Amino acid sequence: MEYNAAIYCRLSQDDGSVGESGSIQTQKTLLTQYCTDHHITIGGYYCDDGWSGTNFDRPDFKRMLDDIEAGTINMVIVKDLSRFGREYAQMGLYIEHYFEEKGVRFISVAENIDSINGIDNLVLPFTNVINSFYARQASSKTKAAHRARAKSGMYLGSRPPFGYLKDPADRHHLLVDPPAADVVRDIFQMFADGVGYVRMTKILRERSVLNPQAYFNQNNPDYYKNSDYWRKPFDWHATSIRAILNNNVYLGETVFGRTKTKGFFDKTRIPTPEEDWIITPGTHEALITQELWDTVHQMMKAKRRENSGGEVQPFAGLVKCADCGSSLNVSYDAKKQRYTGFSCWVYKNYGKARCTSHAIGWQTLNRLVLEDIRRNASAARLATQQYMDMLIAAKADKKKQETERCKRELDAVDKRIAELGKILTKLYEDAALEKISEERYQAMAPGYEREQELLKVRREKLTAEVAQSEKVYDNIEKFLPIIWKYINIQELDAHILNELIEKIVVHEKTDNPDGSKSQRVDIHYKFIGYIDTAEQLSNNRVMLPIGQNEVTEEPVDAACPA
Repeated sequence: MEYNAAIYCRLSQDDGSVGESGSIQTQKTLLTQYCTDHHITIGGYYCDDGWSGTNFDRPDFKRMLDDIEAGTINMVIVKDLSRFGREYAQMGLYIEHYFEEKGVRFISVAENIDSINGIDNLVLPFTNVINSFYARQASSKTKAAHRARAKSGMYLGSRPPFGYLKDPADRHHLLVDPPAADVVRDIFQMFADGVGYVRMTKILRERSVLNPQAYFNQNNPDYYKNSDYWRKPFDWHATSIRAILNNNVYLGETVFGRTKTKGFFDKTRIPTPEEDWIITPGTHEALITQELWDTVHQMMKAKRRENSGGEVQPFAGLVKCADCGSSLNVSYDAKKQRYTGFSCWVYKNYGKARCTSHAIGWQTLNRLVLEDIRRNASAARLATQQYMDMLIAAKADKKKQETERCKRELDAVDKRIAELGKILTKLYEDAALEKISEERYQAMAPGYEREQELLKVRREKLTAEVAQSEKVYDNIEKFLPIIWKYINIQELDAHILNELIEKIVVHEKTDNPDGSKSQRVDIHYKFIGYIDTAEQLSNNRVMLPIGQNEVTEEPVDAACPA
């Protein structure tokens, strides 16, 4: 019988220990010589370089199967069984079933296996099992090595992230790529300034800024041969921008383990919970500050709908209802192209059964917040120590009360956890000594165990709250440099608001004895929260007098509570 042989070669990173003797070229040379010595016609070479032996979805392996189906190949020759694959079940299916069914002769040179002599000996299955075990072991060792390298701060990606280059002297270290880094900084700054995703993509396209893929291709023209990667070099998408805004690498951190494979055989990548990521700070130069990152991510959490001009209103996600806690909806006059006011969407949709009317005008809120920021910035800059003392005093009593409450509850939780431990131990002993029945034990124990677990979770939360309450001074010191910047602020934008403010709580209007109405607005600043500083910073009261038509922007002269 005449044979047309497929010379099949494979090598992957997991097979790095095979050395030169196992290289693709060496395999081809050895198998070509084998065919020459045995007068076998070579029908083609099929080489999968860089493919794992556990994955049979390899391009040249599939091409070889296509040729077998077409009848042009009726023999397969490999250097050894591990080059064919490293998963014993699938290898057995191909060698012992598929090849036999198709009349294909299989030869593994190293193990001296030739299916024409029969494959019912123990060498083939045992070798396949050993190869499969080796692959699993190698995979486990590789993952452990990668995690160890990641913890040490080594960058392990095959390509550097947009904005960086791999250090020529150390491929596991990142260097700033100035042109791309400027684009990354612009993206963060534009988002912080209130530019939405859609408008940002248009801006980048209008500026003819290469998208990350096109920029990489321009600097690495031989990396991809497919011209599809070059078709739309300036075509930016919201997903690309979100990916950049969510990448910790721009803080100077190395992040490993964002995704993982589903299983040993299923190589589909799936997201990994963030708590399982390995994050190593300070591994390379950061492109943005932590403050800008925090501002951007606070804005990303809010619902950001763009208006007809492609802008996102700067208060997005910050204005809250004092009663139901929901975000206030903003009204926009498309004809006049301006925002008019805020109102509680729960009240608008469900009426008085769920909430009451909490409405405030756009210009009024904008002016009140602007004045409050300027007042605080002026006090913080011109009388820094007095301002700090005032904040500490304002927080001290409240924090002291909260801390004492948390500590009391923590003591009670610890006492109950200890009691439950004794109860469960006694129950177990009684069940073991048959003082109570197994049914009685099974009915009682789970309830105590659930209570114990819930208390442990509560204990962790209380411990964190106590620790947080002791950071008042540190938080004030973090707040001061931020508020100082805005002593002469003339107008608000999204960046300023999200850098300074955690939330703005709008209360319902109330009637005054003189027939007028007033409304309370609480501004909660980052790091220091809400503090009623108006009486200490000004002689004005903190209530806001308003007219009957608040949403229509009646002019009002008043101060806003801090």
